[in-house]
Amino acid sequence: MKKPGNIRPIRVAFEIKRVLSEFLLRKSPTDCNSNEPELISVTDVVVTPCLRHAKIYVVCPSDSDVDCAEFLNRHIPRFRHCIGAKIRLKFVPKLEFIKDNSYAMARRIQNLIKT
Repeated sequence: MKKPGNIRPIRVAFEIKRVLSEFLLRKSPTDCNSNEPELISVTDVVVTPCLRHAKIYVVCPSDSDVDCAEFLNRHIPRFRHCIGAKIRLKFVPKLEFIKDNSYAMARRIQNLIKT
Protein backbone atom coordinates (compact mmCIF):
# COMPACT_ATOMS: atom_id res chain seq x y z
CA MET A 1 0.00 0.00 0.00
CA LYS A 2 1.33 3.40 -1.00
CA LYS A 3 2.05 5.76 1.88
CA PRO A 4 0.54 9.26 1.52
CA GLY A 5 2.98 12.16 1.21
CA ASN A 6 3.41 15.01 3.61
CA ILE A 7 0.20 17.04 3.61
CA ARG A 8 1.48 19.75 5.97
CA PRO A 9 2.69 22.06 3.14
CA ILE A 10 -0.73 21.78 1.50
CA ARG A 11 -2.51 22.69 4.73
CA VAL A 12 -0.13 25.61 5.39
CA ALA A 13 -0.60 26.83 1.81
CA PHE A 14 -4.38 26.76 2.25
CA GLU A 15 -4.16 28.76 5.49
CA ILE A 16 -1.78 31.32 3.95
CA LYS A 17 -4.17 31.75 1.02
CA ARG A 18 -7.10 32.25 3.40
CA VAL A 19 -5.26 34.77 5.59
CA LEU A 20 -3.88 36.81 2.67
CA SER A 21 -7.24 36.84 0.88
CA GLU A 22 -8.96 38.14 3.99
CA PHE A 23 -6.23 40.73 4.53
CA LEU A 24 -6.39 42.00 0.94
CA LEU A 25 -10.17 42.13 1.08
CA ARG A 26 -10.23 43.95 4.41
CA LYS A 27 -7.53 46.55 3.83
CA SER A 28 -4.73 47.40 1.48
CA PRO A 29 -1.06 47.39 2.50
CA THR A 30 -0.82 51.17 2.24
CA ASP A 31 -3.27 53.87 3.12
CA CYS A 32 -4.83 55.65 0.15
CA ASN A 33 -1.98 55.19 -2.30
CA SER A 34 -3.07 56.21 -5.79
CA ASN A 35 -0.78 53.62 -7.42
CA GLU A 36 -2.20 50.57 -5.67
CA PRO A 37 -4.33 48.06 -7.60
CA GLU A 38 -8.00 48.15 -6.70
CA LEU A 39 -8.69 44.42 -6.66
CA ILE A 40 -6.19 41.63 -6.09
CA SER A 41 -7.06 37.93 -5.98
CA VAL A 42 -4.86 35.17 -4.60
CA THR A 43 -5.22 32.25 -7.00
CA ASP A 44 -2.74 29.76 -5.59
CA VAL A 45 -0.09 29.31 -2.91
CA VAL A 46 2.75 26.81 -3.15
CA VAL A 47 4.77 26.09 -0.01
CA THR A 48 8.04 24.15 -0.02
CA PRO A 49 8.17 20.92 2.04
CA CYS A 50 10.43 22.61 4.62
CA LEU A 51 7.76 25.34 5.08
CA ARG A 52 10.39 28.08 4.72
CA HIS A 53 9.37 29.52 1.32
CA ALA A 54 6.00 30.26 -0.24
CA LYS A 55 5.15 31.35 -3.77
CA ILE A 56 1.87 33.23 -3.96
CA TYR A 57 0.20 33.55 -7.35
CA VAL A 58 -1.96 36.66 -7.70
CA VAL A 59 -4.14 38.10 -10.42
CA CYS A 60 -5.29 41.68 -10.85
CA PRO A 61 -8.40 41.78 -13.09
CA SER A 62 -8.00 45.43 -14.03
CA ASP A 63 -5.37 46.01 -16.70
CA SER A 64 -3.73 48.87 -14.86
CA ASP A 65 -0.20 50.07 -15.38
CA VAL A 66 0.73 48.91 -11.88
CA ASP A 67 1.99 45.33 -11.66
CA CYS A 68 0.25 43.52 -8.77
CA ALA A 69 3.18 41.26 -7.96
CA GLU A 70 5.69 44.11 -7.80
CA PHE A 71 3.33 46.14 -5.63
CA LEU A 72 2.81 43.23 -3.22
CA ASN A 73 6.52 42.34 -3.13
CA ARG A 74 7.24 45.85 -1.82
CA HIS A 75 4.97 45.14 1.19
CA ILE A 76 6.13 41.62 2.11
CA PRO A 77 7.07 42.43 5.74
CA ARG A 78 3.52 43.53 6.46
CA PHE A 79 2.08 40.34 4.95
CA ARG A 80 4.53 38.16 6.89
CA HIS A 81 3.52 39.90 10.11
CA CYS A 82 -0.15 39.25 9.33
CA ILE A 83 0.52 35.56 8.60
CA GLY A 84 2.58 35.21 11.80
CA ALA A 85 -0.24 36.71 13.86
CA LYS A 86 -2.97 34.49 12.36
CA ILE A 87 -1.24 31.13 11.81
CA ARG A 88 0.73 29.26 14.45
CA LEU A 89 4.00 28.30 12.77
CA LYS A 90 7.54 27.86 14.01
CA PHE A 91 8.81 29.95 11.10
CA VAL A 92 6.84 32.34 8.90
CA PRO A 93 7.75 31.46 5.31
CA LYS A 94 9.57 33.89 3.04
CA LEU A 95 7.01 35.14 0.55
CA GLU A 96 7.32 35.70 -3.17
CA PHE A 97 4.40 37.13 -5.13
CA ILE A 98 4.11 36.03 -8.76
CA LYS A 99 1.67 37.35 -11.34
CA ASP A 100 -0.66 34.57 -12.49
CA ASN A 101 -1.09 34.73 -16.25
CA SER A 102 -3.40 31.73 -16.57
CA TYR A 103 -6.58 33.83 -16.83
CA ALA A 104 -5.11 36.05 -19.53
CA MET A 105 -3.94 33.00 -21.46
CA ALA A 106 -7.36 31.35 -21.13
CA ARG A 107 -9.04 34.54 -22.39
CA ARG A 108 -6.61 34.68 -25.33
CA ILE A 109 -7.29 31.05 -26.25
CA GLN A 110 -11.03 31.63 -25.99
CA ASN A 111 -10.77 34.61 -28.34
CA LEU A 112 -8.75 32.51 -30.82
CA ILE A 113 -11.39 29.78 -30.75
CA LYS A 114 -14.20 32.27 -31.36
CA THR A 115 -12.52 33.69 -34.49
